[in-house]
Amino acid sequence: MKRTYVFMFVLSNCLWVLAQSPSDKEPDEISIYFGGGFSSLHHKSASRENFFNGNAVEFGIGYKYYFNRDLGIFIGAGPSIYSTHKLIEHEVFTSGLTDKNGYVFDLRTQTNYGETFNNIFLTIPVMVYYQTRENFQTWWLRQKRYAGTYFMAGIKTCIPLKDTYEAEINGMKNLAYYPQMDNWAATQEFAGLGTFAHSNLTDGNMDFNISLRAALEAGFKWRMGNNLLLYTGLYCDVGIYKTTNKERAPVLNHVAVDHLTSFTLMSFSEKMNAMTAGVIVRLSLSRPPNRTHCPFD
Repeated sequence: MKRTYVFMFVLSNCLWVLAQSPSDKEPDEISIYFGGGFSSLHHKSASRENFFNGNAVEFGIGYKYYFNRDLGIFIGAGPSIYSTHKLIEHEVFTSGLTDKNGYVFDLRTQTNYGETFNNIFLTIPVMVYYQTRENFQTWWLRQKRYAGTYFMAGIKTCIPLKDTYEAEINGMKNLAYYPQMDNWAATQEFAGLGTFAHSNLTDGNMDFNISLRAALEAGFKWRMGNNLLLYTGLYCDVGIYKTTNKERAPVLNHVAVDHLTSFTLMSFSEKMNAMTAGVIVRLSLSRPPNRTHCPFD
């Protein structure tokens, strides 16, 4: 966390120095943007790692200030919506159980188990912007709409607005092994044994913290008119530290189907992270550049 503050301090000072120097700068822009693509939520526990994969959508408004013709800073705000899912066939062994007749048995439980995470964040990007210079003569004569390439890098602050999960069991099979008889029991449904087409839904939340993500974006800039610009690009965001302080232990009461209350099979520790990657489209309004010098510069 301290490294992040140091980075932000150095970045703000560099931008302040740039802002003090007079320059022939591009006109500022106000924009709306929309992006979407792949999302992954990474959970670590003591025994395993889990990747929840799904989709991400984000949109918002932004403001871009130019220090000169090449370099600027972009600041925005808007919601980011993530939906990630994992479906597994889970198998658990529980030994040393006793049935109602006093016989000891070992229980083998097989489940079709799935979890879905739905997250909404207020995302605030602060990014340094660099572009290749637009050929002023080509723009003025409107011979083509392509205006150059651009690259952005910075930090996105993600403030959680919603972080819920849903755990569901669509089917369960219980098999009992009796070591004294060296035999299996698998059809006695009255004893919780057999195959159950049961759907049990549990929900909760993971208590996400405010988090920071390293953000990259690159693409092409197009001039659609004197005051209208279109940006099309690719983006990638990677979380840089854990996003929750909450740990979750699995519920292990799966002896019989009627006992499946608040049922979760995955244990999650505090170490959770997120990554998104996709395409983004940005529509910007600005004043036409006022070139008072040689147009071939």
